[in-house]
Amino acid sequence: MRMKNGRSWLCLSVVALLVAGCEAPPKDRPLTSEVPEPPSFAPPPETCQAAAARFGLGLQATQALLQEMMQRAGAKTGRTVPATETASTAQDPTRLNLQVEPTGRIVGAYCG
Repeated sequence: MRMKNGRSWLCLSVVALLVAGCEAPPKDRPLTSEVPEPPSFAPPPETCQAAAARFGLGLQATQALLQEMMQRAGAKTGRTVPATETASTAQDPTRLNLQVEPTGRIVGAYCG
């Protein structure tokens, strides 16, 4: 008798597992022609970013290096200034200024 109850319980367990596996899958969303807009990229900054030009610090100033630093900083114009010179009052937020020692080594970069 004990064996019979054990088999009944086993059969019920198997049937319960089979029924659980037969659940309906979740419904898919219907297809529509509505497509969300793709994400937009942030516009480039209108001012230069001097931090992007730090790779050139310690290097010898050349026209090619100035161009590379301007491009990475997003500056429209660029110039070299003596490291001892104070910043001029005429500020241009799109200009990259490279502070250069008398030996030609770049020691600083700032926008303005």
